[in-house]
Amino acid sequence: MKGLMSTAASRAWLAVALVGFVVVVLVLVLSLIPRLGAGQQLIDSAEPAFSDERVAGTRAGMNLLSQYVDLADPLLTARGGAHEEVRSLVRLIRRKLGLTNAQARRILRREAPHTEALARALPLEGVADEIPRLTSYLATTLAVSEDDLAATLEQSFPRIAQMLSTLPSVTDAWNDVPGIDGLTRLSRDKPVQTVPGLRKYLRDDVVALIAERKEDFQSLSARGGIGYIPYLLLIVGAGLFALGVLQARRATITAPGRLPWSLVVAVGVVLIALVVVAQYFPRLNGGQELVTDLEPVFAQQRVEGAATGFETVHEAILFADPIMTPGGGVSRETPRLYRFVADRTGRSRGDVRRALSRRAPRTIALLDALPLTRVADEVPRLIDYLARALRMSPDEVVALLRRRTPGLTRALLAAPDVTSGWNGVPGTRELTRFDGVTPVRTMPQFDDYMRQDLIAVLVKERAHFETLASRSPPLGTLAPALLIAGLLVMLYGGVMMQLVARRS
Repeated sequence: MKGLMSTAASRAWLAVALVGFVVVVLVLVLSLIPRLGAGQQLIDSAEPAFSDERVAGTRAGMNLLSQYVDLADPLLTARGGAHEEVRSLVRLIRRKLGLTNAQARRILRREAPHTEALARALPLEGVADEIPRLTSYLATTLAVSEDDLAATLEQSFPRIAQMLSTLPSVTDAWNDVPGIDGLTRLSRDKPVQTVPGLRKYLRDDVVALIAERKEDFQSLSARGGIGYIPYLLLIVGAGLFALGVLQARRATITAPGRLPWSLVVAVGVVLIALVVVAQYFPRLNGGQELVTDLEPVFAQQRVEGAATGFETVHEAILFADPIMTPGGGVSRETPRLYRFVADRTGRSRGDVRRALSRRAPRTIALLDALPLTRVADEVPRLIDYLARALRMSPDEVVALLRRRTPGLTRALLAAPDVTSGWNGVPGTRELTRFDGVTPVRTMPQFDDYMRQDLIAVLVKERAHFETLASRSPPLGTLAPALLIAGLLVMLYGGVMMQLVARRS
């Protein structure tokens, strides 16, 4: 070592070696390889979610999902309130038109028969309560075990079976979603406990944040991402160290010329050019802002809560899919079920329906209301009738109903958009699964996309995000550090070149 420091030239080259050594040590001590490597894996996995088409499609899908929640929330449970508001609606018609309750009910049945049937089914948790009684009666009537009945329904009436099997779990969990203790909104840490609350968290926090930070993510993932940066620094550091030591040894014998110092200048120029050409300043600063904003979303309790909670949303979509449109299947299977029981028991279909209605009146009323597209079709007609009868404009009728029956009105007004968009979600024409091939057009397909792609990324990449976000230095410091290092190396090499030139 003493020999390497015997001349001024060798000491100058040892300074270059020291710089290279410091760079290598910093890369290792700051754990830049695992940290930025984790960031690159996160980028690779999450990149599909941040494409323009998927951000737009995800927002569109969440908008329709939100409208579905608006439709279902008043109807599913007593807490939703729509079953109480049906009486308020009947009372409003009675008082405004000077009728009896029975006459008001008949008007409602005449003008909107499917809506009136749906009103008799409310709250739908009552339908869920009737299911054991209904299946027990069917098993007894058909002289089969309940297990055999369940198998028959599953095979011959799969859409009715799907509706009946999912409804109890939906109504039980709607206002107290299991497994999401600790999930809170991003602002003010408001607890999320219900499906409507989970909807707001996903729509207004997670998806809105993805849309807001889309360009920062796209910029960060461009030009090779960030995973290569620590390896580049290692190469630069190791190269400077090796060059410095080699030239220091040569300098103990004879002073190197300008060419070796030009290599040092070239390294500095390359670092500066890399920072400028690869746009490290805007990309890494934006990346740090992205990491800071997304850090609450990737918190363990929020990730686990969103993944667990969306299973209830999944059940709610499974419940709604058979009843929403004619293609859902329940409206086609219902007459066949009556005929099936009638053929097995020797009764008429009318007798079968009446017998089932006595034991499960809400369930039969719900079946009479389906598909919900029929309810949606009746909404404008009902509003127009009330406008004529009450001598008000349709807008005034809607305003009146919003005041008197807010939950029921919200559900009815949401029905047309939800039913019309269920099998063709507006704004999802270019939305695909992360594989880039499977289209996402319907609400069940959007459910799969959310569960198996978007939320799955949060679960899969939480540890990588934590590695990226929890260590120092911030991403934004890398660009100025590289620029300063490049300038110092370039200037140092340039000064040494001048000194060599003067001495020669």
